[in-house]
Amino acid sequence: MNASELADMFVFALKVLSERKIRSLLTIVGIAIGPIALVAIMGVVQGYSGYVIKQLAGLGQNLIVLVPGADYKMTEDDVEFLKSLPGVEAVTPFYSIRAEVKQGAQKVEAAIYAVDMEIFFKALGKLRVEEGSIPPPGEVIGSVIGHYIAFGERGHRYYSLGDVLTVSYYELRPGGWPTEKRINVIVRGVLAEFGNAFFVNPDTTIFLPLSAGSRLLGMKEWSGVIVVVEDPVYVENLTRTLREVYQERVGVISLVEISRVVSTITAAMEFITMAAGGAAFVVAVTGVAATMITSVMERTREIGVLKAIGFTSREVVAMILIEALVMSLIGAAVGIVIGVAAAYALSGKGMVIKGVHTLVIKAEPAITPKLIGLTLVMTITVGVVGGALPAYQAARIPPAVALRYE
Repeated sequence: MNASELADMFVFALKVLSERKIRSLLTIVGIAIGPIALVAIMGVVQGYSGYVIKQLAGLGQNLIVLVPGADYKMTEDDVEFLKSLPGVEAVTPFYSIRAEVKQGAQKVEAAIYAVDMEIFFKALGKLRVEEGSIPPPGEVIGSVIGHYIAFGERGHRYYSLGDVLTVSYYELRPGGWPTEKRINVIVRGVLAEFGNAFFVNPDTTIFLPLSAGSRLLGMKEWSGVIVVVEDPVYVENLTRTLREVYQERVGVISLVEISRVVSTITAAMEFITMAAGGAAFVVAVTGVAATMITSVMERTREIGVLKAIGFTSREVVAMILIEALVMSLIGAAVGIVIGVAAAYALSGKGMVIKGVHTLVIKAEPAITPKLIGLTLVMTITVGVVGGALPAYQAARIPPAVALRYE
């Protein structure tokens, strides 16, 4: 069969399908469900997974964060112990608290981190000061503020270098109600836009020297300790050692492990999506087979005429398979287009994570050539498998019997 004959069969298939509009339309809708589910769900899952892993990598694969439990207080002894461990480059405790700042007439949520900024900023390679500089450790009221604190999310400037920034937060006293407190800090630096991250969202954070935690905020206990490891290869063993030492008293969080967990969850979700999509494709195969069997029965006489004028069994098989394939290709095109639109609609809502401060993560879906190719292959397989039995039945019809068929 040459290219010209193949093209004629595709045209003929489109004509046949147009004569049976309702049946063909319903079959195409059934076929399109699989591609819609596959592209929409896998696109969103892979998009968010890639975004999360990228952000974790940006935070530094050589970081370990220790957060004390309710019954444990971390002290200088813990810091000295951590510094003595092999592979540890630097250690800094930190204080953290939720706060609010004014931007014009409105208040916006922020976070305060009192930390050794030299160590912290060095550990987070992507984090950089766009304007000004890091204040010296002795300047308690000197601050480096996040990009969205200075400019707002719409780019309107609220704070510049040298401005006094009033920050309000609540202090919880034992046995009493939370008391609102206010502090004034001076803007010494403004960060470049960073993007959402975990544990710290630099864009909406006010960084202060470590000494400000006790002297300015009045906090008596550290919120945690950050350990900077010389090389990411030491992180896993060091994390295991710290968990054995501290047991349940301290939570030990490794960004490398979180990346691994995210990848594992993503793989599981992709498997579930493939299973659900596979079920939809099996239903589509049944629909295509039912449509083509009915079509063969209705066109028995027509098939007999074609065989009588010289069509071979192979050409009859090709004709039926091409009709099934055309429906599958139309279903794939419709499903992929709707799936892409659905993926962007789902991703546009964002994912809200509530913790020390609320993060709204928005990531574009990963509509990759690999995903589109997989969807096309699976949908074409639906047409071939669904049309195989009807095509075989059509090829076996004797011309004489077919011509007498009513």
